Amino acid sequence: MNIYLSENIKMLRKQRGLTQEGLADLLGVTFQAVSKWERGESFPDVALLPVIADFLGTTIDDLFGVDKAKNEEQINEYLELYDKECSKNRALTFEKFKQAVKEFPYDFRILVRYMELLKEEKIHSYASDFEETSEEMMLIYEKIQNSCTDDNIRIWSKRIICEHLIYKFDCLGFDEKYLSQAEEIMSTLPAMCDSREYLSMCFNRDISKRYEAHEVAIEELLYLLQNTITGYCYYDDKFSAEYKINVIKNLNRLFKIIDSDNKYSKNRVQIIYNYGHLGRLYFELDDTQNALKHLKICAEYAKDLDSHPDEFERIAKYYEKEKPILNLSMCERMTKLMTEHYKLSDEFKKSEQFKEIIDIMK
Repeated sequence: MNIYLSENIKMLRKQRGLTQEGLADLLGVTFQAVSKWERGESFPDVALLPVIADFLGTTIDDLFGVDKAKNEEQINEYLELYDKECSKNRALTFEKFKQAVKEFPYDFRILVRYMELLKEEKIHSYASDFEETSEEMMLIYEKIQNSCTDDNIRIWSKRIICEHLIYKFDCLGFDEKYLSQAEEIMSTLPAMCDSREYLSMCFNRDISKRYEAHEVAIEELLYLLQNTITGYCYYDDKFSAEYKINVIKNLNRLFKIIDSDNKYSKNRVQIIYNYGHLGRLYFELDDTQNALKHLKICAEYAKDLDSHPDEFERIAKYYEKEKPILNLSMCERMTKLMTEHYKLSDEFKKSEQFKEIIDIMK
């Protein structure tokens, strides 16, 4: 029990932004006494326990970790809910995590996931209270950076807040200071060559684990390559449709060469999207035959991926930022894109060939 007491005093003190000297002054004890409590070398006087708990915003039971095992079980239930349901029903998961934060306001595993959900929920709902949400996210971010000792959670929260700040500047037209703030935070993130994937890939003495690391790195790098290149040219009107088609075809060739056995499933989704892009681009060039050809391939690939629900569920989280196609199967996503979002003429969409393509995905 004394281990939990020492850990909890230290954790809660830091979360309150207090130094050992600051807490000691508030309690009327020496900072050496506080230091010994946090090292587990001595206990606070019994009469001080209610005062310490009050200052740290907790209960005596929680201070001692009496319910630690029970709390850990409840926390794990929330974490499991996030892993299993987030990609299927973000709104429900968001509501559950609002409750989780009330129950466990100092658990960083809960907080960083709530931060992710909060960011996505407000973006997708175009909420009017965006600034209020920003303040809440920043408070959580600062709490994690100031008190959390888990580097994975700290880095995760940095990525979330950077995406949020860039969205405020890029999509909502907020002040440029948000972009500068994001760039400052990004400069503190590790370089790719410092990542666990790279280190494990290059220096792990266990050959099987080294191969596993290579596979993860390939999947991540291909995903990054796709998003970097399409982000560079696909959405930029200064590039011609012919140029974009050439780029996307070369990307698909690369994916198929490296991933001939469909091992890296994330890339299967990229290829599906790419065939959809190609269909739209060929239509832009008035090449109806090639437009239909590539949209049909897109539909067939989407149907095939949906026939492997475990694989789709595993990779779905990477493709949820598009508000109109959130929480849909791959066929539903592509149907929505083809019928509602691609710039295809009504005449084209009324053709029998196009209807057959849509029927493939039903």
